[in-house]
Amino acid sequence: MHPGELQKPECMGHAVVSDTSSILALGPGSLASRWCVCCAIVRVVKHPGMSSKYCAMCHGCRVKANTLVWRVPVSEDGELTSPQRRFHLHYSRGSKMQVTGHGIEHADAVIPLKIAGLNIPSDVMAKYPHLYGSTHLEIEPEHMDKVHEFCKGQLAVSVESHSGRVLDCTGLQLAGMLDDLMYTDEPLGDHYCEKVKQHAVSVWAPTAQKVELLHWRQLRGGESEVHPMSCSNKGVWSCRRPAEWQNTAYKYRVTVFCPWTSQIETVEVTDPYSRCTTANGERSILVDVNSPELLPPGWHHHKAPGLIHWTDVSVYELHIRDFSASDPSVPEQLRGKYRAFCPQHLHPGGSGCPSHGLKHLKALQEAGLNHIHLLPSYDYGSVPERPEEQATIQEDLSVYSPDSERQQEVVLSVADRDAFNWGYDPVHYGVPEGSYSTQADGTQRVLEFREMVQALHSLGLRVVLDVVYNHTFASGPYSHNSVLDKLVPGYYHRREEDGEMCHSTCCNNTASEHRMFERLMVEDIIHWAKTYRVDGLRFDIMGHHFLHNMTAIRNALNSLTLENDGVDGRHMYIYGEAWDFGEVALNARGRNASQHNIGGSRLGAFNDRMRDGAMGGSPYQPPDCQGFATGLATDPNGAAHQGSAQEQLATLLHRTDWVRFALAGNLKDFKTQVADGRLLAGQHDTYHGTQPLAYGCDPAENVVFNGCHDNETIFDQVMMKLGPHVDADARARVCGLCHALVVLSQGVPFIHAGDDLLRSKSLDRDSYNSGDWFNKLDWTMQHNNFGVGLPPATKNGHAWSFKRPLLAAAEKYRPTPDMIARQAAYFQALLQVRYSSPLFRMPTAEHITQQVQFQNTGPQQVPGVIIMQLHSSWQSDHGTWDPKHKQLLVVFNARPEAFECDYPEAAEQYKLHPALASLQDPEVQQCTADNETRRLHVTARMAVAFVQDR
Repeated sequence: MHPGELQKPECMGHAVVSDTSSILALGPGSLASRWCVCCAIVRVVKHPGMSSKYCAMCHGCRVKANTLVWRVPVSEDGELTSPQRRFHLHYSRGSKMQVTGHGIEHADAVIPLKIAGLNIPSDVMAKYPHLYGSTHLEIEPEHMDKVHEFCKGQLAVSVESHSGRVLDCTGLQLAGMLDDLMYTDEPLGDHYCEKVKQHAVSVWAPTAQKVELLHWRQLRGGESEVHPMSCSNKGVWSCRRPAEWQNTAYKYRVTVFCPWTSQIETVEVTDPYSRCTTANGERSILVDVNSPELLPPGWHHHKAPGLIHWTDVSVYELHIRDFSASDPSVPEQLRGKYRAFCPQHLHPGGSGCPSHGLKHLKALQEAGLNHIHLLPSYDYGSVPERPEEQATIQEDLSVYSPDSERQQEVVLSVADRDAFNWGYDPVHYGVPEGSYSTQADGTQRVLEFREMVQALHSLGLRVVLDVVYNHTFASGPYSHNSVLDKLVPGYYHRREEDGEMCHSTCCNNTASEHRMFERLMVEDIIHWAKTYRVDGLRFDIMGHHFLHNMTAIRNALNSLTLENDGVDGRHMYIYGEAWDFGEVALNARGRNASQHNIGGSRLGAFNDRMRDGAMGGSPYQPPDCQGFATGLATDPNGAAHQGSAQEQLATLLHRTDWVRFALAGNLKDFKTQVADGRLLAGQHDTYHGTQPLAYGCDPAENVVFNGCHDNETIFDQVMMKLGPHVDADARARVCGLCHALVVLSQGVPFIHAGDDLLRSKSLDRDSYNSGDWFNKLDWTMQHNNFGVGLPPATKNGHAWSFKRPLLAAAEKYRPTPDMIARQAAYFQALLQVRYSSPLFRMPTAEHITQQVQFQNTGPQQVPGVIIMQLHSSWQSDHGTWDPKHKQLLVVFNARPEAFECDYPEAAEQYKLHPALASLQDPEVQQCTADNETRRLHVTARMAVAFVQDR
């Protein structure tokens, strides 16, 4: 089209005035009609079929079985008292409709729609608040018998003036109607029917015209057998199958109308309820996950480590491949695999030492750590699962300079074909990822995943599953990795009002507000809990789900018992990214599981207030923004954008308040003196100017972190934020201070694997596809991976000019093995401090409000120092009681010099916590409490705890 040929009306909500029968001259001998399609006025030379870009748009929404809404006025002036427009519903089973000057033609059926109101009904408004202001249309009762048939083809709605002039037409979104009419609890996937004593395979595809079961006797190759499937009145297609099909492969062949192409498509698709697939998700496998050959020895009798309160949780976030890919103590064939966690497979004969990685995990567990968070381990689509299909790097990258571009160039050349990816690209939610198995084809992955979980349990560690229900890797009718959208096109994904798919999560947003997707989430999670005995769930972009989704999941988990299910679901901790953005922001689509709504839910939410206050800035601000721990105002780095010394000090004092409230559990009602001298509750202070600072009602809702797999590691953040004058030893100390702020907070501390070892990704801000080279994890503590080349240009190229000089000076700033070992020991001592006293793990907001206090607050405070006092209750049944200590005092000194202060009033005999006092670290040992002079001394860039024994 040429400029001006597509014109948008001034407002979709107002009448669009166009003469659809007018003839416009485009050139000698050519005529064009002017069409109004989906509120867009389009000039075309020939009639636009309903498959054209504009006719395929779906502004209309079928929100209930008999209810449609469309943001088109009912009359020229929008009033019911004026002559009303006429609305019609059009249907074509074969997708043959076309738009002409007379409206929509070649429909198989056309029925009138009744104008039921100027706005949507209240029950519809509750579910679809973003459709407020749309016209309410209804199908008359005498036409309701056609609804089931109309689901299975192309649908459109048109509007005419009261005089019969065609004004507009649009496609329809059917999700609301499918929820209202076709929701079912019939069994799905491969299942056993007790009623008929036979196996069956079932799939929900209510809009499909035909579904066939394709069955293969072998997992790869061969010709499929084709079996017909019958459809229930709820859209469930089923086929009984003999028991001897066990461990064979199947798919569905579906004939269905696709709104993305406006065509009837026939596609082959795997089962969204698959419990196992062949490599790369090519076929689903008929598997009994509870068959004896898929159960490790002792599976039914082994138990997960216990848990009393959710505030007892501490989390170590670990990528399965990272754990062993670079560990020389792991046999090469097991590196990057589930079995790298299993001592019985590392040393089949029973001899030999545990791997370096297992020894480190055990050391952390003995210090107090109790949860391992595994990055995505479901079947994802971004890694070839068969080893022979995986590209590898043949070049020795260690020969290049620390700021060279060559390393990332080589890594990127194989990035989409190698064995590494974070895995946030879900294809089959209920299937373990095959690239981590020693046999990608077949059912071995089921056994090996269980072996990994059992091995971690035997180490004393509970297992958290990283789940990604907010999007799918692919959609549409053509991608091999598209599953849900092939079966019920347009239903499982969230759509804009014009019908386009939402992509705010990065790709293919799912619609958990739709009932059958919520059912899939709930049943999938119960499957993981019962089949694999995982102990917790981390929800990626949890804020794109709704509180009712999370409540349904919580209630389903709470129903699981050790006696009946092998797992106590009540002790499974749920947390996630409660960010509020995109099409769901500010409850635009309902009450979402975001920070604004999380208070009182007991869902854990990542607390970015601690991260931004301690580290400085935010992921969206310049990387050299400083914070409390990284020298803002107390050790400035010279970045001009941070303002004058006075401005930096004001910012520091405010950001220090952010850290204090995070240390106190991020509670709305917790009060302390803030920078301007007021006594303020957390919800009344502000975060980045506009948002409430604290949003929680329970400390278990506070997941405290300063680093995670996203963005730079803590070491890399510290590298970018400290000035060039700060040496390697001091930088390592700052990393330790950042860990202390997390580990000693009320709530749930969260640590990215290797951050305790000063892990670097060579300043890579998004290493999701950066291969083993940039994601290397060295459990031997010989090298932290800083200065292994400029990070990949795809995510870092814009910042190369800033990062290159830092990497060029790698020899100056890279920590020595002794520094790494020292900081690892310090981190483990911090864990020992946390688990030595219940005062660091208070279970309720009431206890924290009564028993946590801050010194050195207000406008006269010493900048860069936080003093937190924890008081034991006076008896065991009143608050949190510490049988060993009357109180603890924690000093976080972020200043570049030592800090001294008097004891708080009423404090008595203090001493350095024994876990810290036992460290062979002179800087820690120089931290003292002088009970004669009642003075505390804390060395530079150090956090320590003092105790007052009973």
